Amino acid sequence: MKTLLKLLCFLFIIIVTPSFGQEDGQDDTIRCDDGFKPVCSADGNTFANKCFAELAGAEIISDGVCQDPSMQCETAYNPVCGIDNKTYDNACIATVFGIEISRSGVCGGNDGCTLELDPVCGINGQTYKNRCLAASEGMIVQSKGACKKSSCPKIIAPVCVNGQSFENACFAEAAGYNSFSVGACGTRSCTQTYAPVCAANKQTYMNACIAERSGVNIQFAGLCPEQGKYCPETWAPVCGVDKTTYDNRCFLDNAKVKIAYAGVCFGQ
Repeated sequence: MKTLLKLLCFLFIIIVTPSFGQEDGQDDTIRCDDGFKPVCSADGNTFANKCFAELAGAEIISDGVCQDPSMQCETAYNPVCGIDNKTYDNACIATVFGIEISRSGVCGGNDGCTLELDPVCGINGQTYKNRCLAASEGMIVQSKGACKKSSCPKIIAPVCVNGQSFENACFAEAAGYNSFSVGACGTRSCTQTYAPVCAANKQTYMNACIAERSGVNIQFAGLCPEQGKYCPETWAPVCGVDKTTYDNRCFLDNAKVKIAYAGVCFGQ
């Protein structure tokens, strides 16, 4: 009798238990699409999309790529535009913030830059509100902070103010002028592209167009020895005795300023 009862119970379980296999040709396997809408899980892993995270049984804590606070980035300014339409100093920094990069360069020219006041001095002697605005105009930065007359770039990139021409914007600003027009007075202006040439007068001009408009003969491409060396666009700051932070030692040497110490000047 006991044996019969056990058999009946066994048959009952088989009948009422649902099947977890394939039934009527249907496949219950979960499939995720390959769309890239990354999410970050509590264990610090980035999944291509929510489906893959759920499939792995991971707890989702945020949308986007996981941020990695341990990632050490260089401070070189090689701007990239993120998919959030914001400009980041370089690709590494964008990655740390969990932002996918859409393209190199600043986002949409000036429109992609903030108006944050963190002035820099361009190689053309003009002061820009921040590095992003300088980069949006393709301008190389010589030093952090507003251009100073004591360390104005030794490059001829003339500007005109009230009928008076200045070698570059730095000298105009030092003379008390806040606005000016690009180019020497009475001549058509040239682009501000930095492609220096050395003229017969041993002065370095911003580019060949500016030299020609100035009526001087070009000797060769590049900086004149009197103006120093062609400097790389690397951010390896040094502080000069003039309390100005230069982007690297090369710009410091070109400004003929002695080094105080490596790094950004205290207080900047």
